[in-house]
Amino acid sequence: MAKVKDSGDALEDDFQASDTEYLSDGQEGGEQFDASDDENDSAANAGSKRKAGSSAAPEAAKKKKQNKSKKARAEINNTPIGKRSKADQIEALNDSQDRALEHLSSIERDERRIPVSAIKDSPFALDHTLVHLESFLKFAVEAWKTKLLVKDAHAVPSKYAQANPKGDAGNKGGKKEKKKPLESVDNLPRGAPVVLIVSASGIRAVDVIRSLPLFAEAAKIGKLFAKHLKVPEQVYFLENTCTHICVGTPNRIDKLISDGVLDLSRLELVLIDAHMDGKKRTILDIQEIRVDLFRMLGLEALEDKFKAGQTKLAFF
Repeated sequence: MAKVKDSGDALEDDFQASDTEYLSDGQEGGEQFDASDDENDSAANAGSKRKAGSSAAPEAAKKKKQNKSKKARAEINNTPIGKRSKADQIEALNDSQDRALEHLSSIERDERRIPVSAIKDSPFALDHTLVHLESFLKFAVEAWKTKLLVKDAHAVPSKYAQANPKGDAGNKGGKKEKKKPLESVDNLPRGAPVVLIVSASGIRAVDVIRSLPLFAEAAKIGKLFAKHLKVPEQVYFLENTCTHICVGTPNRIDKLISDGVLDLSRLELVLIDAHMDGKKRTILDIQEIRVDLFRMLGLEALEDKFKAGQTKLAFF
């Protein structure tokens, strides 16, 4: 499928009875109303009220239904995307895609939809906050201990790692703590993560990585965003390191996949970091970022994985 072009990162009237009856010509008094007139008038007025009431009732019911619908929609919008039903997640995803790819026809946008079968059912009981992100990955990735807690002992350290031997966290006094050796896997491809986490910004991506101390120590996490590392450094890292989790921004991930550097052969989960900022916006709401997001999700290599059922998409 061709890639999407670059973009910057929607009463009725009352019825009145007037029937009049006259006495016969032989009776005195001339024209007179029949005694039943009052009863007829009362019945007519009652019928008029019923008719008006029957018209107002549907309007009131309709308004009540609309108010209930608005309230339900507001509750959904205030619920984190990852905690919504699968149907509501798909609705939010498709609505954001329509806005991001508004220059395309409805048929073209439909062709780029993420398959419903690719949306992962994630009945995760805990809150979708960074403190529970590690728990979510254990929940979402089958046999996670085997896939996410291994390290390639023969991986060539990146230039960035060589320049920073203490690592990102660093160690007080320059002493490196001894760690229990992990299983060494020699036959895994380089730069082929099992989990790809997509965040709205580099700053947010840093926060995500900091929330994964267990995996940061027991596996390799690729940093695929502009902050800290440049593209050549990321290329070197992916080409020489067996990665298990990669965290990045849509634009940089798009480039690394398009250049054939980021290998998707082992990819099982694309996790959309749907963090809500101070303005109640997520990665699906900011136009320039969602344009990059759906351009990335529409890459043929990733699209084929979704359609084949090899890769799932989830929100956190």
